[in-house]
Amino acid sequence: MKKMIALLLAGIMCAGALTACGGSSSPAATDTKTEEAAPAEAEAAGDEASAVDTAAATEEAAEGMTFTVGFDAEYPPYGFKDEATGDYTGFDLELAEEVCARRGWTLKKQPIDWDSKDMEINSGAVDCLWNGMTYTGREEDYTWTEPYVDNSIVIAVNADSDIQTKADLAGKMVVAQAASSADTALTNDPGDGSNDENLNLCATFSGYETIKDYNDAFMQMAAGVYDAIAVDIGVAQFQLAANEGKYRILDEPLSKEQYAIAFKKGNTELRDMVQETLNEMAADGTVDKIVANYADYNLPEMLIIGK
Repeated sequence: MKKMIALLLAGIMCAGALTACGGSSSPAATDTKTEEAAPAEAEAAGDEASAVDTAAATEEAAEGMTFTVGFDAEYPPYGFKDEATGDYTGFDLELAEEVCARRGWTLKKQPIDWDSKDMEINSGAVDCLWNGMTYTGREEDYTWTEPYVDNSIVIAVNADSDIQTKADLAGKMVVAQAASSADTALTNDPGDGSNDENLNLCATFSGYETIKDYNDAFMQMAAGVYDAIAVDIGVAQFQLAANEGKYRILDEPLSKEQYAIAFKKGNTELRDMVQETLNEMAADGTVDKIVANYADYNLPEMLIIGK
């Protein structure tokens, strides 16, 4: 009897021991898995938090900074001096003012010689080129915002000129602003035949010159120095509105292109902040309110941001 009780007790102890082993193995395995996964999850969460912190730190560091816009002061309606107030204004500068107001930046409007625009931005003298800056064909030269205006290069002539079509430009004296998109349209040969029509047209002129600014070009055309001006349509519309009945635009454009804001190549952080704010302005109707100030110059019809 004692022997039987002893055997029973031994069996119970063994079963207890087996149960204990089975019970401890499952939590141990679970704990090991948790310990292995936790560092990876923590690392991923840390990376995400770090990215958010970095972006926040970048924006915080930028708040209160001076944002210097390089522009051509003789390029209405995008950038020009208001004769009544003596202040620099224009469609692009009004956009820049609103971006800075929302970002907590101080805007510095920096007139530049447009011929020297690359030196100005590459040296850091200006933060961006924001003044009817042509994106089309220069996609790899700068870091760009998204295009915001559709633009056409047109031919402007005196109202009483006998020039009615581009073919009538043969034997005429034509001018464009130096280093402008109009100059590029008439002289650039990409080597693939895509601009042969304009190159051949330019070859028919009696002469072709470039000039520092379009205000001077229009005054000289009115004086008979030039027969025609190759110019952005917004600039031409500004001159037509300011000088009613003095000039007109040919129906056939030389080319079509888009405007965007140019930053030094690689400066994506500043570009992204400006683009984000522009998108907000387009979404809440602010861009439309600003462009309405330039309805006489065809700008509302040219606007593509937010469309």
